[in-house]
Amino acid sequence: CAVCGAVGPSDAHHIVQGLHYLAIPLCKDCHQGSRNGIHGEKAMWNVMRLDEMKALNNTLAALT
Repeated sequence: CAVCGAVGPSDAHHIVQGLHYLAIPLCKDCHQGSRNGIHGEKAMWNVMRLDEMKALNNTLAALT
């Protein structure tokens, strides 16, 4: 997970719908969780001080 670091399996969260190269791996809680998820209150995102572009940048850095 690009937010909490949980190991897979992960959901693909599309930053821009339909652009598959702008997707970040998220665990179920950081993706769809009502409290922590990007589609919810974003609590974990706020704690980690992340937005979608920072999470994408961290993901790309981890791949190189």
